[in-house]
Amino acid sequence: MRSLIISLAAFCASLAVVCGLTVTGAQAAEVTLLAVESAGGPEITDTVSWSVVKVDKETGKPEAKATLAGNGPRLVAKLDPGQYLVTAKLGKIQASQAILVGKSATTRSLVLADPARAGKTVSKKPDAGPPAKLAINMKLSKGKNPVKEPILWEVFTYEKGGTDAGKKVTEQKAATGNFTLAGGSYVVRAHFKGTKADLVIPIEAGQSLKYTLNLYAGYAKLSALKPKKQKTSADALSWQILRQRPNAPGVYELVASSEKPDPTIMLREGRYLAVARLGNKLWGSEPLSITAGETANKKINLKEGVGAPEVAAAN
Repeated sequence: MRSLIISLAAFCASLAVVCGLTVTGAQAAEVTLLAVESAGGPEITDTVSWSVVKVDKETGKPEAKATLAGNGPRLVAKLDPGQYLVTAKLGKIQASQAILVGKSATTRSLVLADPARAGKTVSKKPDAGPPAKLAINMKLSKGKNPVKEPILWEVFTYEKGGTDAGKKVTEQKAATGNFTLAGGSYVVRAHFKGTKADLVIPIEAGQSLKYTLNLYAGYAKLSALKPKKQKTSADALSWQILRQRPNAPGVYELVASSEKPDPTIMLREGRYLAVARLGNKLWGSEPLSITAGETANKKINLKEGVGAPEVAAAN
């Protein structure tokens, strides 16, 4: 009986998503998605196919699988705070928009302009309206105060395909970045102490938005141990922090590096591979897990021989 109730509940939840009904979740905000014929124009009442994909907070790229999908004039859902890429499709017409979900309910509209209806007006650029204001600062982890040291902020236009597809609009080096922008979606990239973080921010014309970027950062405290019979070497010890898994060609992406013998390196929350190298002969590696606000201590035993990971340059 209990299994039947659980199965029925799961079926109802799935049906709600498919029909564009409200989907509930713990500590989530209600998001209403609707499609319009033009900016500020009437709402489309036809059945629209919706797809909502969460943007990975570590890579700034959309995840492989959709968070939810549905069909209907509107999609109303409960989403956890974070960044998402919303795609609406009506026949051959498709539009995508990045949205930022917080703790409060929000409504977002996507323009599904039909070229057949728009005629010659489709080539005209929409009126951007009054400029928008964006103020953004950073904290290293939950509960921490905003960083007071200078941060390099870069702003790019957001283009479909990922955070690296847009064009650079402006940059600023300050603890708090203050930007005047036209309405639209942007990628804000923060560089701080060798760590990079991307944040997709949609902002409407005339809007004044204040945002704190949580770096979700922790620390890795590293040390290396030589083999007992190894003679003293004049070679300097070098460190590399790599993505945990290699890319398709089998090459590891470099995240951070250090030439200090016992470094403490700040990293975003996630899983990595710590590699120590002493000259051209000795090396060692260990998996490394970083939790925001905490320090991971890792000792690596150096060894002689082949097998050291092939590393690609950092982005």
